[in-house]
Amino acid sequence: MIRTNYSVFDYLAVGEVDKLWGLYVTGSGSADIPPGTSYPPEVHPKSYMFDFQHGRVLSEYQIVFISGGKGTFESKETGTLEVEEGTVLLLFPGVWHRYTPGKATGWKEHWVSFNGTQADIFRDNAILPLEQSVISIGLDETTIELYQRILESIESERIGFKETIAALTYQLIARINAIRRSRQFGGEDTNSFVQKSKAYIRDHIDQQIDLERLASELGIGYSWFRRMFKHHTGLAPNQYVVQLKLNKAKDLLVNTALPLKQISTMLGFESQFYFSKFFRNKTGVPPTRWRSRSRTRP
Repeated sequence: MIRTNYSVFDYLAVGEVDKLWGLYVTGSGSADIPPGTSYPPEVHPKSYMFDFQHGRVLSEYQIVFISGGKGTFESKETGTLEVEEGTVLLLFPGVWHRYTPGKATGWKEHWVSFNGTQADIFRDNAILPLEQSVISIGLDETTIELYQRILESIESERIGFKETIAALTYQLIARINAIRRSRQFGGEDTNSFVQKSKAYIRDHIDQQIDLERLASELGIGYSWFRRMFKHHTGLAPNQYVVQLKLNKAKDLLVNTALPLKQISTMLGFESQFYFSKFFRNKTGVPPTRWRSRSRTRP
């Protein structure tokens, strides 16, 4: 681990076993750049050094989080953008870029560099969106903590630390992506109404649930409710209801001796006939056979 007046960082040797994880960390660090300081500090390897006039091209990925101060960022895809605190900079292999803290403000940065086949998959599927290299996530405490844990694990050099920092980098990517998606699709308010609607559905799974009425009671239109619900859960509201009913039915069939008529009532079906028809359509077998088959399994 290298420490200077303004920064702490380390670069790692990578072996073939490290690459088996699909994503492997090549370095990490943090720096608190005072106003008026030359940037970047001339203590990094040549492959990472650059001057603002010429910029640079990396052979790997890097996620930089600015937790204080201001500056600018530029790439071929984004053009020149102002950078505020709470901003994530996504750097991609083979993509020219440059960035620098403001002379009057400096900034505080955290970074991790990595590579691997899984990183390519994240890029190709817009989990690491190439066209959105500058993302505002605010001063997220969890994000800062993940960077700190990566550095602490590197410094410890305990057995398995490379696997640990790979896992932490996965978490970092997931955290940034979750915040980005949440802000893109309505932010905390959207997440709140989705959680409320999920709780309502669970509490009323024994009834016929009017989803349009539920959306109305939440003060939103049904088409928007349906779209946001599916974005957050991966299922449309009616599919979510069906899945909960099916899961509950399987549980009652296997773990209780309740008759089918009582189970159908508990799940809000008009009759045992409709429950049996529903169950067979979803599983391919009638509920009685599911119960007997499940109980005879070793």
